[in-house]
Amino acid sequence: MLKTLHIENFAIVDEANVSFDDGLNIITGETGVGKSLIVDALSIALGERAFKDFIRDGYPSAIVEAVFEVKKTELSKLNELGIDSSAITIKREIKLQGSSKVWINGRTRSVQELKELGDRLVDLHGQHEHQYLLNEEHHIDFLDQFAETSLLKQDVSEKHQALSTLIRELRERERDASSRHEQLQLYAFQLQELNDVNPQANELDELEKERRILENALTISEQAEALFHQVEDSEDSAIQRLNKIIGQLEGLSSYTDTAAAFLPEALAARVSLQSIADFASEYKKEVQSDPQRLSEVESRLKMLNRICQKYNQTYPELLIYWQDIRDRLNIHDNPDWSREELISSIESAKLQYSQACEVLSKKRCEEADILSTAVVDKLSYLGIPKARFRIEVEQENQENGPVELGAKQLKGDETGMDKVIFWMQANPGESLRPLARIASGGEISRIMLAIKSAMSGKDGIGTVIFDEIDTGISGRIARVVGSELKALGRHHQLISITHLPQIASLADSHFRVEKHFINDRTVTRVKRLNDDEKVTEIATLIGDGAPGEATRMAAKELLRQED
Repeated sequence: MLKTLHIENFAIVDEANVSFDDGLNIITGETGVGKSLIVDALSIALGERAFKDFIRDGYPSAIVEAVFEVKKTELSKLNELGIDSSAITIKREIKLQGSSKVWINGRTRSVQELKELGDRLVDLHGQHEHQYLLNEEHHIDFLDQFAETSLLKQDVSEKHQALSTLIRELRERERDASSRHEQLQLYAFQLQELNDVNPQANELDELEKERRILENALTISEQAEALFHQVEDSEDSAIQRLNKIIGQLEGLSSYTDTAAAFLPEALAARVSLQSIADFASEYKKEVQSDPQRLSEVESRLKMLNRICQKYNQTYPELLIYWQDIRDRLNIHDNPDWSREELISSIESAKLQYSQACEVLSKKRCEEADILSTAVVDKLSYLGIPKARFRIEVEQENQENGPVELGAKQLKGDETGMDKVIFWMQANPGESLRPLARIASGGEISRIMLAIKSAMSGKDGIGTVIFDEIDTGISGRIARVVGSELKALGRHHQLISITHLPQIASLADSHFRVEKHFINDRTVTRVKRLNDDEKVTEIATLIGDGAPGEATRMAAKELLRQED
């Protein structure tokens, strides 16, 4: 409920503080004093568009602050908005320069967040409509609250969640399987490509060595020939000279042991030289210029280097990757899930969800008829005797929808399969139209009052505001409307602006909006009336002017009727 409303520099209201109570709060005042400004200010505090024209002349900003108190049992519906306290303070500042600012419990929030919160705190019916009830998206919520379907809705929500989880799992697995299939196709292509190339261990290094030899075959042959000639194939070769050295050492050995000690080394050197000569003789024969082989080697090297570049890997890494994709392709036929089993689980979950939706829908249809009848009765009581009101519960076909009933496939979500719309015909001869498109003014206010009364406090909105609900009514109907407001005040906090004494006399708390001239400026004040002041105010409304004895007595009679 709304506890207090503080207004600063708003239009002709320089400053106002109003403390509201439970039950029926009535606001009265002469035409033009600014009664509707109270509603306008509250609308802005609840997220409606804030115009700079609302700022009092000569001031840089206007401030509206509202304090609400929410029952702890109703806090759950505010948790998703980040509200966890039963005391809620909303403050909004409209600036001439720059955008307006919003604070909720001291924290800066957006206007959109404020509006979402306002929709849950207040149902306001007036010139600037802030009407939760007229939003068709909420009609299903109103019907569910009336029908008390919370347990059925919870069952539907849980089954929808289970079905959605399975469907999501299937999609993810199919996406993974498709991705894996594409990957395996890539592996198969790469394997065939690598098989065609058939790279061998150390092949790249060996080919590089062979190419160097083939590119330098003539030079190598000439150098080997020269080496063989120097070592053995000449009269002055190294071996010939070493043989002479060995002969001289043998000659000296008979005279000195030192010479004999060198002889084994000389003999070993001759063996080494002979090995060098043999190598040079054979190597010059092996290394021959072969342009065709050189071309083959260079072509093979280009192929191996190109495949390494394509795969962005070194040659050893390429060989490892080749073996890796062979191993991967050998195990691809071993999936870790069964598509058939998962589809079977989805069909079972869909059946359970569909059955839960059907039960919930049946309950809604039954209660829709009851609520429709109650609203029509209330409308007749409130002076719209020919009204028709119907709550339509319908479903929408959807190919492959989550709800299956017989041969039908329907849309569905966590709230079930139903779309709920309130339809209304206020006057004979008119067709039924969605409630959101019916006429505005006092008629719509009474329609809202009828629906609110029929809901019997089940709609979950703590504060309901009617701005001039008495438009177009008088006499007996005015008293009836007042009585209905009084009764509704047992389930909601009611704030109503009225010109009618029949309604004002039923107030639990009565406020008068007054206009004063202070320092050559017009200001508006809001005053809570005591018992004597109530009599005077109601007498003023009866006489439409300064109260006399007769109107005061009539006012007292109205108040006694309430007592």
